[in-house]
Amino acid sequence: MKYCDNCKVSIEGKWENCPLCQAKLSGDDKEQEDTFPVITFVYKEHTKFFKVMLLISIIIASISVSLNILVPQRAWSLFILGGLGSVWASLITAINKRNNIPKNIVYQVMIISVVVIVWDLLTGWKGWSLDYVIPFICVFAMISMAVISKVLRLHIEDYLLYVIIDGMFGIIPIIFLLIGFLNVLYPTLICIVGSIISLSTILIFEGESLKVELKKRFHM
Repeated sequence: MKYCDNCKVSIEGKWENCPLCQAKLSGDDKEQEDTFPVITFVYKEHTKFFKVMLLISIIIASISVSLNILVPQRAWSLFILGGLGSVWASLITAINKRNNIPKNIVYQVMIISVVVIVWDLLTGWKGWSLDYVIPFICVFAMISMAVISKVLRLHIEDYLLYVIIDGMFGIIPIIFLLIGFLNVLYPTLICIVGSIISLSTILIFEGESLKVELKKRFHM
């Protein structure tokens, strides 16, 4: 164990300088282990992968913009740039929320929903984003949460609020249905019915857990 002559304290761990006064420590630390664990970051662990991904994205973006300048019929390169940006936004969100899979799923649903609506608008608005994509990803998210919670044996508190959020998000398309924004009805009807069943199941069987979780989260 090392010793600080200035602070008159013994220091555990592989320190070269005193953490209090930064003075040089005396003694030996050959049999000492670090006091604090070494924390690794996913970005550092997979640096090569992210560098390759970044290089590929830059190459695709550069070639697309260059070709679009040579053939200036439409600004199609903007869609490729938007697609690359969407992929990176989804990838970064997935990595940052990797320790909380239910929250990760909710974030992905929101990101994809915004991206497809913007994409639909930029391509002349065909309505495919509201007709198909958003309803199906909401249903897929609910099914994924149910399967993952069982496989990983998650506690109800770990994913309860995220199921509620996704269920409420899945009911929103009823607004588009009522105001006549939809061209195809069955995906939205499947999404709405699935969301109602999911929310009803939680309220009926997990009502008390939901109250406890809401009180804990919102300090009620």
